[in-house]
Amino acid sequence: MKPKRYNQPIRKATYNDKVDILNVIGSHKEAKWDKPIAKKYFDDFFKYPELFKKDKVYVIEKDGAIIGVIGYSIDKYETKNYWLGWFYIHSEYCKKGHGKELFHFIKEKLKNMNVKKLFVDTSSDELYKTALLSYIKFGFKLEAIIKGYYGKKEDQLILSIDL
Repeated sequence: MKPKRYNQPIRKATYNDKVDILNVIGSHKEAKWDKPIAKKYFDDFFKYPELFKKDKVYVIEKDGAIIGVIGYSIDKYETKNYWLGWFYIHSEYCKKGHGKELFHFIKEKLKNMNVKKLFVDTSSDELYKTALLSYIKFGFKLEAIIKGYYGKKEDQLILSIDL
């Protein structure tokens, strides 16, 4: 089977991409706490590669500039399930098919690794409604709700998709 071709270049993220990745995440001003959390993750991801050797992070570029990021990680301790992580398209490039390309890229990679199920979590807060609707559009189904996970009226939503 031939590998799928994508409209924009997708490649593994490098240390030199960290600032651009954080700018992509930070372009979503409404999700103000995501960028600081992402910074902690990417600081560790690039500083301690041996601890994150099964985590993969990819970027999508347009005209040489990073416009999106996506990654996945294995549930290291128990299930060998995979989790989707840090899936963002710069706010100026949303709704143009770049997220769909990135998601299908990851889905293809995981299928080739014989991964059967991919999980993602998000917030029930209205700010994350677009992300939730995107996951549902990609075929994710709600698996669980953890009440009050992020705050008194903010639940964690866990979704999955069979690959």
